[in-house]
Amino acid sequence: MRARTKGLDGFIEGDDRMTISNTRGRSSGGGRGLRSLLFTAVLMGAVAGCDFLDPTDVENPRTTAEDLARAAEPVRALLPGARAQFARTVSAQVTISEVVSDNYSIQGTGLDSQYDEPRGITADLVNSTSSAQGIYWNTQELRALTDFILDDIAPGDGTATPTQLAEVRYYRGMAYLFQGENFTHAPTERDGAPVPASELLARAVSELEGSLATSGSGTFALAARAGLARAHRLLGNAGAATQAAEQVLAADGSFLFEQAYDATGITNGPNTYLVIRAIKEMQPLPRLDFLDPKFIRRDSPIAVAKAEEMHLILAEAALAAGNTQAGKGHLVNAINLAGQRGVELWADDDQRLNDDLSPRPRDAEILVRADPDSPFRAGLVLSRPGVENPVPVVSATSLDADSVQALTDGDEIWHAFHLARQEIMFLEGRRMSDLGIRLPMMRREIDVNPSISVGGPGTTVTVPDYIPPLNQMDLFDPRTPYSGGELVTTEVTIRFDLNRILTQNQVSPFLN
Repeated sequence: MRARTKGLDGFIEGDDRMTISNTRGRSSGGGRGLRSLLFTAVLMGAVAGCDFLDPTDVENPRTTAEDLARAAEPVRALLPGARAQFARTVSAQVTISEVVSDNYSIQGTGLDSQYDEPRGITADLVNSTSSAQGIYWNTQELRALTDFILDDIAPGDGTATPTQLAEVRYYRGMAYLFQGENFTHAPTERDGAPVPASELLARAVSELEGSLATSGSGTFALAARAGLARAHRLLGNAGAATQAAEQVLAADGSFLFEQAYDATGITNGPNTYLVIRAIKEMQPLPRLDFLDPKFIRRDSPIAVAKAEEMHLILAEAALAAGNTQAGKGHLVNAINLAGQRGVELWADDDQRLNDDLSPRPRDAEILVRADPDSPFRAGLVLSRPGVENPVPVVSATSLDADSVQALTDGDEIWHAFHLARQEIMFLEGRRMSDLGIRLPMMRREIDVNPSISVGGPGTTVTVPDYIPPLNQMDLFDPRTPYSGGELVTTEVTIRFDLNRILTQNQVSPFLN
């Protein structure tokens, strides 16, 4: 197993330490997340303007903004709430963006099946405020809370350390990045006009650079640089993206920055739908079955940034510039690193059922092809239930480094890149954005914000024309390869290879 660096532990009030671990052990936070959640709930109800979506001004008789400002160390006292909100935000954006994409289909009632048909997604559907599903609400709460800490509290807090301020600026930068990655527009202040994604991402860059300037050698330094690479990629800034990616890799070639969770308080949201529910809500595309479920426990961490993504950014930039040899080299580096990450053995009791309770592919002898024109491939489906399988918990890919290095056709290299990015970044909230899909803001925002009108910027879903219609992204044939409980065919065909479609349409921020 390779060493893993875990970040964002220390939810407990007043604990501004981070956990850096060279083991595969999980967070031992116990009730930390719950205490932080309660603390944040008090804060959010107490501070006027922090929950800018709330049309009412709620005052808590025990806690006021003035009380917080007069606290001995107010920034330190507020850090646990910021950490907890970042954890909830990561959880929510991963859950929803994964099911909207072709990575997962919804096969239950805990998640609205409308997410499987992106063109039908409305502001009403995105209206959730839960930590597992509220992608819009949680990004805005994170942004509003960090605004409050940095703009209202920090200027008067002489005890705030550069390390603390760098951490909060990192969270604010990531809030902007999540918004620019998943929405076309979002307001950034109460009753504010919608800000376009390009500006949200520019603000992410500014905040992440500010985090580095505040404490350039602290725990969040490499995470901020990785965030800069991600934001610059989305903006199409190849030079800045590659520079940031190279800096991360030069500092730590196996860099991994994870959001920690705990088993009783702030739990890993995707785990609820991947493992906990009696009927599994999220079912992977059969050709991605070998990667699932990745988050096998309530306290499984979620990777926020890792070295593999830096290699993929370098590969994409090189390919977009026409340097196929360099592009392949970086892609091979990503594949090799993914192959060195750890796995855990997991005896999955999931029955792998469709919504009509017919069994989906669940035998290792099944071959899968990405579309009707692709070859069948073995090793993509694992035998379930009741069989102990190795489950990748950081990264994995079905691609072979030597085979990729031998590719000469430009389209095939691009196809390998898109497939590698899909598999290596699986369950980390990138695929929906990579497909070009952007969600609408939540209905509550539209209803209470006088600067936003129905049908205006950011209020409707954006789905590119190349995305197949009518939920075709998640479909495969036959719907079940079994009859009477017996396997009757070992060949399963995905209807559309989205990676081929991305290649054909030259979809890349560095090409658009």
